[in-house]
Amino acid sequence: MPRRRLILFDIDGTLISSGPVPRQCMAAAVGEHLMLKVELSFHDVAGSTDPIIVRQALLKYGNDAPIDEGAISAILDRYLELVETGLRPADSVQVFPGARELIEACRAAGWATAIMTGNLERGARIKLADTGLWELFDFGIFGDDGHKREDLPFVAAERAWDVLGEAYPAKTTILVGDTPADARVARNAGMAGMVVCRRDDPEWRRAIEDERPTWLVDTLEETQQLIQWIKEF
Repeated sequence: MPRRRLILFDIDGTLISSGPVPRQCMAAAVGEHLMLKVELSFHDVAGSTDPIIVRQALLKYGNDAPIDEGAISAILDRYLELVETGLRPADSVQVFPGARELIEACRAAGWATAIMTGNLERGARIKLADTGLWELFDFGIFGDDGHKREDLPFVAAERAWDVLGEAYPAKTTILVGDTPADARVARNAGMAGMVVCRRDDPEWRRAIEDERPTWLVDTLEETQQLIQWIKEF
C-alpha cells in the first residue's frame, strides 16, 4: 500500500502563469472603489491572499479611511467580474512545463492532491477553467477559507478529513509553491516545502533560501526526481 501523502499545490507562479491581467483587474477594482488610479506590483500580490491584497491596497491608497468589510467584499466581486472577462481567450493562461506531469505522478503514486491558494475559489476556477488541471485535485483550500495564508494548512487538514475521511498530519504533507511565503507557511506548519524559483532575480532566490524550504528547484520538469524526493521524505 502506498505511503500516504497529501500534496498541496499553489496555483499562480507554480502551476500556471496568467500574466499581469489578474493583478491589473485587482488594481482596477480597488481603483473604481476609491475613484483613483491604483497600481499593484508583483510584490504586492505574491504569496498573499486576495482579501489581504485588497486590504493592503486600501491601506496604501485609502488615506487612512476606515476599512469596511463590505467594501472588501464588493471590490472582490468586481475583481472576479473583471478577471473572468480579462482572462479570455483561453491562451491568456499558460501551464508551466512539468506541472501537469507532477500532479499526475503524485496521483499515480497513490497520494492525495489538493489546491492551496490565496485565490478566492471562484478566481481559482476561472484561472484553471481551460487548463484541464482542476479535475486532477481531490479538493481545494482558497483565500476565502482563512483570514491569512498561514491559516490555510490547518484548513487543509480539516478538509482532507471531511472529503477523504483520512487524517494527514503535517509530517505527511508537502506544499508545492513558488514564493518565500510558501516556504515560510510550510515550515511554520511543520510541512515539507517544495519551492520552484521562477524569477531570474538573485534577491528573490535569496529570499526563498532564507525561508529554508525543504527543496528549492528551478523547474517542475524533473518529475521522477521530485517524486523520489517526496517518497524519501
